[in-house]
Amino acid sequence: MSLNYVIHKEKPYPLGCYIDYDKSLVVRAVFEDADKCGLKLYSEDKLKSLKAKKSKTLKIELPKDVKRGDIYSARISGIDNIDEYTSYNFFSDDDCFCDPYAEHILGLEGFGKDVDPSDIRAVLRNKSVSGNSFNCFDWGDDKNPCIPYNESLIYLMHVRGFTKSPSSGVSASLRGTYKGILEKLSYIKSLGITTIELMPCYEMDELDKPKKSKGRGSDNEVPGNAKELVYSRDGSIVGKNMIKHRLNYWGFKKGYYFAPRTSYCAVPTEAEDEVKSFIKTMHENGIEVVLQFYFEEDESESLIIDALRFWRCSYHVDGFHIKGASIPKKLIFKDPLFTDVKIWYDWFDYEDYHTDLPKEEKYLASYNTAFLYASRRFLKGDDNSCGDFLKAMVLNNPEYGNVNYVCDYEGFRLADLVAFEHKHNEENGENNKDGSDNNLSWNCGIEGRTKKRSILELRTSQMKNIMTMLLLSQGTPMIFSGDEFGNSQSGNNNPYCQDNEIGWVDWKALDKNAELFDYVKSLIALRKKYNILHSKDAFRLMDYISCGYPDLSCHGREAWRPDLSGHSHILGMLYCGLYEKDKKEPFIYACYNMHWTDAELALPKLPDGYEWELISDTAASNKEQPMDAVMHTLASRSARIYISRFNENAKKKGNKKAKKK
Repeated sequence: MSLNYVIHKEKPYPLGCYIDYDKSLVVRAVFEDADKCGLKLYSEDKLKSLKAKKSKTLKIELPKDVKRGDIYSARISGIDNIDEYTSYNFFSDDDCFCDPYAEHILGLEGFGKDVDPSDIRAVLRNKSVSGNSFNCFDWGDDKNPCIPYNESLIYLMHVRGFTKSPSSGVSASLRGTYKGILEKLSYIKSLGITTIELMPCYEMDELDKPKKSKGRGSDNEVPGNAKELVYSRDGSIVGKNMIKHRLNYWGFKKGYYFAPRTSYCAVPTEAEDEVKSFIKTMHENGIEVVLQFYFEEDESESLIIDALRFWRCSYHVDGFHIKGASIPKKLIFKDPLFTDVKIWYDWFDYEDYHTDLPKEEKYLASYNTAFLYASRRFLKGDDNSCGDFLKAMVLNNPEYGNVNYVCDYEGFRLADLVAFEHKHNEENGENNKDGSDNNLSWNCGIEGRTKKRSILELRTSQMKNIMTMLLLSQGTPMIFSGDEFGNSQSGNNNPYCQDNEIGWVDWKALDKNAELFDYVKSLIALRKKYNILHSKDAFRLMDYISCGYPDLSCHGREAWRPDLSGHSHILGMLYCGLYEKDKKEPFIYACYNMHWTDAELALPKLPDGYEWELISDTAASNKEQPMDAVMHTLASRSARIYISRFNENAKKKGNKKAKKK
């Protein structure tokens, strides 16, 4: 093999490695504290069989004169048969590691498989070969839906867990993949979902392993010159071959942030096109795609920004939910590329983010844990919860979005929230010490599974109650996939390592809990139909159009007299549709009784000619009551929704009463 290649200096950005149109090799990479560093190229034979003896491997050491800072940037020309090389890795002294800027990774196609780090390699892009060029996917006239927060309904899912269960009805070869989600597209659309949020789907090794290499971007690091790691298990020393590594099913760990997860694809070798086709199809159906990214505390801010830019440009994603302790939030917000991209985080210091955008153009949003705690406490019937619940229901920042949710991957699922008071995480292998102890849950009288009808009916009512709260709140509601039909994790509130029936969505629950599912669909339809239930402007709680009613008013047992004291468990909320400028909407009255006893509740008086109609009641058994009655009995632990209807006869009756006076 001839080694008459020539190494030239090259500009240091963008980072990565590829074969250019002139068949020169461009390499730009970060190497820290290395005496010798460079890359290894592997031929097609090596790619097909990692242990093949006759395959070609070319090792190229980079000279110090191409180094600027910690970046080595070079253009290498004259490599014999350059087109034969299809993958590569970097080396730093004696350690070998995969390029953290690689756009496609080899070796991780099998989810949860134990792969040696040396077998994880980056695909070498070749611009000089037809059909192997960059950005060859046909996006057509793809457009981002750009749905305002007040019109959005978020659906959070784990790509694998959503359809991996045989109960999903998805073709066996497509379960747990993007194409599997597309087989459920009609279901997603029937719910009225506007935004899909995906848990981490960038490439990674799902197994959590001890660290042993020093390479930049490597997931393996150990001090000293240890050649063989030893482990302690139950007080005994064992070798590495006897250890079963823990699976990180959720995926909140360091990974290869520029490459899609191949194990989530039906055809791993076509991962890029499969993900792009998924996003394009979602856009064609008016649905946004937001990706979660987790970054460790010591991650380079440059890499974080570069990764988000890459996914925005190459994959047309609509936004990012960023996880991690040290996120450069201001840099992301101020980046010109992200001025029309949804950016979500646990919290923002909003005073530090000034924008001249119109109120309807919000892009930053916080995940509102305050709503989770307030709604769960109110649902349980805790004292001193009514006031906090009201604040959470009406919170609507005029400049920034607010994502409301009652359940997600951390903590109980909705079905478990009303069936368990204590976590049951024994199968995680940590003696039930992992996961939150602050679940704010109530099991309705029996812990876990039961066949007792009264308990099951109460649990269904409680799930309906809290979904009513969520979908009538003024923030942007988020539903964790499967909660709409009572999917359970058997009391496990931290299934981060459960790639099985515990962590997967159980679609059999859809038939078992059809009543809950139909109710949730009706709530979503109600929210979408009436703008007053998802106003883009915050309620003023006053009559500023002189119609005789505030835009939103609060009530208790007596109309117009809310009780927000510490012992109160009753709240009525009257939404006045007269404040909708484009079209006058009806009055909607939502009332909640989270006490353990029935309570009488007065309905607010409507204008002449209008009367109340009961459209939903979460109580297991409905007691018919005349709509013209002043006081209505609201069953314990139930919620009702009334809507105003115009009745000409009622108007005439009202006029006669007025004349008699």
